[in-house]
Amino acid sequence: MSFAPCAHSSHAACGGRRAVLVGKAPGHSGACGQAEAVRNGAGAVQDVVEVSRRALMIAAPVAGVGLLGAADGAQGKTVEAAEVGEYLPPSNIDGFVKFVPDAQKTPAIRAGTVDPKNPYSFSLPTTWREGKVANILSGNYCQPRCDEPWTEVIFNDASEGRVAVLVTPLFRLTSKREAKMEEVGSTKGVLQSIGPYITGTVLDEEDLVSAESKKQDDGRTYYMYEVNTPYGTFGTHAVASCTTKGDLALLLVATANDKQWAKSQSNLRKIASSFRA
Repeated sequence: MSFAPCAHSSHAACGGRRAVLVGKAPGHSGACGQAEAVRNGAGAVQDVVEVSRRALMIAAPVAGVGLLGAADGAQGKTVEAAEVGEYLPPSNIDGFVKFVPDAQKTPAIRAGTVDPKNPYSFSLPTTWREGKVANILSGNYCQPRCDEPWTEVIFNDASEGRVAVLVTPLFRLTSKREAKMEEVGSTKGVLQSIGPYITGTVLDEEDLVSAESKKQDDGRTYYMYEVNTPYGTFGTHAVASCTTKGDLALLLVATANDKQWAKSQSNLRKIASSFRA
């Protein structure tokens, strides 16, 4: 906000205007002071609202989470999702539970882009919690015809890491309709396309730890990756599982920083291996 000079140049008038900007009543009663108080008081509120709105729009996509608990946060409270072990059914992996989204879970499922009767699934340790996907990342604005990848769900555990499921139209990887994973390209060839979605930034070839093609019990081929991500958005290590289904490619990415990785790398690999489209 600019500080335009008052029509009357008295010290009281300009002092009054500055007082309004910090939320205090002006200490004078001149016409200039009253006009400036109204004008600048409204302007200050508007500026605060606009700055807050811009900050939230920038912060949400970077963090990959929504504004869950923002209202309570203003009152000094923290809203935290329940641990998945409290409400999800047991998995066939010891100490894990199984997540299957319901028919209303995400914009893509509600639109039928992701089959609501046969959606993706994966398993998680019982202590993980679901995060809220920012609206701008969820594909809500473009379903059922999104041209860019979107984020379906996010889960995390402060001591173990973060998991996200991303979906992209298959034409982003190949021109062949309903191509099987092995028809899209080799493991390393596909990694060149999906690498930025694993790291959130860039992926250098030398950061690849392992890549393998694995036929899972649902009959689909999955490309499994482990990569070092020193410049990753969500951590310095990642494991990922990618496959195709119809005209979609689905990618689960599990990430962790060095401290989390030392503790949870086994669990993160289990999560990635449990992913089914």
